[in-house]
Amino acid sequence: MSTIQAIYENGVLKPLQKLDIPERQRVEIIILADDLPSSLIAEIAEQSGSYTFLSHPSEDIYTIEDGEGID
Repeated sequence: MSTIQAIYENGVLKPLQKLDIPERQRVEIIILADDLPSSLIAEIAEQSGSYTFLSHPSEDIYTIEDGEGID
């Protein structure tokens, strides 16, 4: 599987680079809009487990060993 960028023009998707696939090859296209809200991106990342590393003890950077807070 590979990812390419294309422009939709006059009812046709036009790839921005040459494709290394045979002529008339059937492909599946997933449309991702450029204007997805960041809250939706964060929700998808959370649901997919992208943030699970944060629960690891070594990721807890705010510990007593960090010193005292600044007032």
